[in-house]
Amino acid sequence: MKNRLYQNLSVLIVEDEAMAMDELKEILNIFFGYVHIAKDGCEGLELIDKFHPDIIITDIQMPCMDGLEMMSEAKKLSINSVFIFATAFSDTKYLLNAINNQAHAYLIKPINFDKLFEKIDNIVQTSDSKDISSVKLLDKELSSREHEVFLDIARGIKPSSIAQKYNVKAKTISTYRKRILEKMCLNSNAEIIRYALKNSLI
Repeated sequence: MKNRLYQNLSVLIVEDEAMAMDELKEILNIFFGYVHIAKDGCEGLELIDKFHPDIIITDIQMPCMDGLEMMSEAKKLSINSVFIFATAFSDTKYLLNAINNQAHAYLIKPINFDKLFEKIDNIVQTSDSKDISSVKLLDKELSSREHEVFLDIARGIKPSSIAQKYNVKAKTISTYRKRILEKMCLNSNAEIIRYALKNSLI
């Protein structure tokens, strides 16, 4: 049975070492409702943009794009995932860079799972809604930003105004809308409004 604290949360593992990836995935699948994996920073960024995972556990040194750059690019997309860095490098330069770039936690490899879950517990228990972003709408999981955009659309706010509100491009709001419709099996703004009214969300 999945831990109640984590069952509605999604996690992304970004790790270029296959053995370390498999071990971490096997453990996290027990506790998290949604586990995604990526083999490097470039693939990780694609999955971050696609799934908006709540927690990202990533190596720092990876092919294509390192963990710090991946986090920086994710923040440019207005994605508020929690980042936990795992690195085999005890060099303080890497750790300081992670801290300075607003990582939420870091671990030295090989990962001690007790310490990992201790850090996750602390983050989940002390985070506000912007840090841990899963929101359940009748068993449809939306990220925090998707949930906010959903409510904005349901209130009849124009896409250009929503984009201005979050300081993003109108195209980004269009992407959020598409994901919301897909996740909630809806087809139009009118159906979003009806859904919100029917379930007393607005």
